[in-house]
Amino acid sequence: MPLLIALLATIGPLGIDMYLPSIPAMAASLGSNEGAVQLSLMTFFAGLMLGQLIYGPLSDKFGRKPLIYLGLSIFVLGSIACSMAENVLQLQWIRFIQGLGGSIGMVIAFAIIKDQFHGPEMGKMMSMVLAILGLSPVAAPLIGDALQHLGSWRTIFLFLAIYAAAVMALVAVFLPETRGEEQRAEFKLNQTFHHYVNIATDRKFIIYALTLCIAQAGFFAYIAGSASVFISEYQLSSTQFSLLFAVNAFGLIAAAILNPKLHEKFGVLNAYKVVNIAYFIVITLLLLYLYFGINHLAIMCIGLFIAVALLGFIMPTGSQLALMHQGRNAGTASALLGSMQFGFGAIITTITGLFAAYAGLGLISIIFVCAALSAAMCLILFPKKL
Repeated sequence: MPLLIALLATIGPLGIDMYLPSIPAMAASLGSNEGAVQLSLMTFFAGLMLGQLIYGPLSDKFGRKPLIYLGLSIFVLGSIACSMAENVLQLQWIRFIQGLGGSIGMVIAFAIIKDQFHGPEMGKMMSMVLAILGLSPVAAPLIGDALQHLGSWRTIFLFLAIYAAAVMALVAVFLPETRGEEQRAEFKLNQTFHHYVNIATDRKFIIYALTLCIAQAGFFAYIAGSASVFISEYQLSSTQFSLLFAVNAFGLIAAAILNPKLHEKFGVLNAYKVVNIAYFIVITLLLLYLYFGINHLAIMCIGLFIAVALLGFIMPTGSQLALMHQGRNAGTASALLGSMQFGFGAIITTITGLFAAYAGLGLISIIFVCAALSAAMCLILFPKKL
């Protein structure tokens, strides 16, 4: 079951990472510019954001498997349609539909774990799934680059359709329904909206959630803009970029694994503040190097590796802080937090696309604003102790 749940959860992340090395080729093929293709990542994030809010409550009422079939069917059709896009505007709209379907994996995968496991077993299962899920940003660009060389960028979207269809078949055969009739809750739209408003106005939630979303927005900017910077500005091949992206992903995963040690040494809140400040310092130094014309590939690679690794500390700790006081509302709060993260992702990828012409300096400037705001919020708004 852990492998199947992880395969389900990877649907959305694969839709983000797999086509990144192909962005320059897609722009040329569709007769557009790289910034416009990057906006298709924004529409995908918008679909993920909306799906986060609606699939959870609906699966509580109708069961997990019917919603999996619905979401994956939308993703399959959206992926096929992406492979047939004739212009960049079509691609942008279809990617929204694809994202709406792809969000089902992340929402339902963790809901299934909560249905089936409790206490230490739940923690063990969550860790196993997250460990498998962590391989996605390492493998996805490499697979996408290989598929592009075998066919074209359109082959990547056909692969995503086949992958999602295969996961749907495995779910039908091997995954039992974990939300029985007797456990299903009545779905009331106004009640669901009321729960979301209550959580969003809870100071203990919103301060930590906003700080996390702003810091993570820098990561989404990196995802959206790094292919154009390294392939178009630094003249790396798509394969070299994929390997570089994988190395940075390993740094993020290693940091996430070491994160509990940091908590033990400094405490959760102090560790979070220190790492956010370190993130700001690294990006500030990288921006100064670029601003004064010291534009070397090695400096950009090292700086972004450290920044992405620091985000491996920031993202899990930020989620922990935002959700730790929610108690019985943890599920709804988690859905709202996920939606906020992808909402900020949609906004920042739009901005990154608009600044694509400014290449590396533009990308690092956007990440700098995110890092500066998150560090300032940590210092000004956070309490001294939990």
